[in-house]
Amino acid sequence: MTSSTRLPLFPLPNVVHFPGTPLKLHVFEPRYRRLVKDLLETAPDARLIGMVLTRPGAFRSGQPEIFPGGTAGLLIDVEPLPDGRSNILLHGDFRFEVEREVESQPYRAALVRPVFEAPVDERDPEILDLRRDLVDVVGILADELGKRFPLKSDLVSEDPEAQAFEQLVNGIAAELDVPPLTKMSLLTEALPERAAHLLGILEGRKKLIDFLRPFRHLAGDAELN
Repeated sequence: MTSSTRLPLFPLPNVVHFPGTPLKLHVFEPRYRRLVKDLLETAPDARLIGMVLTRPGAFRSGQPEIFPGGTAGLLIDVEPLPDGRSNILLHGDFRFEVEREVESQPYRAALVRPVFEAPVDERDPEILDLRRDLVDVVGILADELGKRFPLKSDLVSEDPEAQAFEQLVNGIAAELDVPPLTKMSLLTEALPERAAHLLGILEGRKKLIDFLRPFRHLAGDAELN
């Protein structure tokens, strides 16, 4: 798929989807119930939803403005609920750029241009260094923070045979607890730059933990103050 394609849009203020990652959504608005219904009437490989982030406080024609990039998620499971709502599961398929919105009711739709990742050499020394550094810092933060850290060290691997670089990077980006605007920035970057950006965020957290470590014993006396 290289030319423009039409996608229904699912704009949200706090969700950025990444290719190759799962996304669970609870569907309750009537227009998105209709969207799910319409998709279920198409071929399984055509059930794509364009996940886009809304711009904070920006509206046009009474609707929230959206960022011009997003991810097409393939609808792979629907759990209908008795009252007409549903829980759905998407799998990130490809990134895209919005060319223009098109008339559609009751949900929004757009013509989008797919944006595919340039292939990376999994054995390139720079890619291997990025992979190793990401896995190392995720492991350190997971050990230090436990349940307070959203990533589990057993979900990342230094072995390219066990986990592709794109899967590693996008998995971290999807789970990391950073603001939606930061995730939007990550999504628009090429894969190596996305990996380096994530590494900088994680290393910043590690530096903060290292700085605070000498004072951690004081937290135990906080209730006495």
